[in-house]
Amino acid sequence: MKILSRGSATYDGLKIPTTSLVKKEECESGKKLLHLQIRVLGATSKAPYKTLCHKCKDMKGDMDAFPDFHAKSNILVPQKNGRLLVVFTLTCCSRHRKPQDSEYW
Repeated sequence: MKILSRGSATYDGLKIPTTSLVKKEECESGKKLLHLQIRVLGATSKAPYKTLCHKCKDMKGDMDAFPDFHAKSNILVPQKNGRLLVVFTLTCCSRHRKPQDSEYW
């Protein structure tokens, strides 16, 4: 298995949040993992967006994850070339956040 390294620290992989599009939640015991979190902040309010707005929730259904990660598992391991690919979607339309975040316009 490839490992990630940064300076003298080495890691077995990257743990991403389990969202609706992450197919499987793996056990992390015995693995040294980096943990990834992505925070999305309002342009004007600087307030963190943790869920979809009401308009997007009505369109997309009950997907509360924001952002929503796409993966076979919540633990990503490096490919043979040592790279990791993290895919996520920001499913909420930023212009729905007005008037508190008018800078999106």
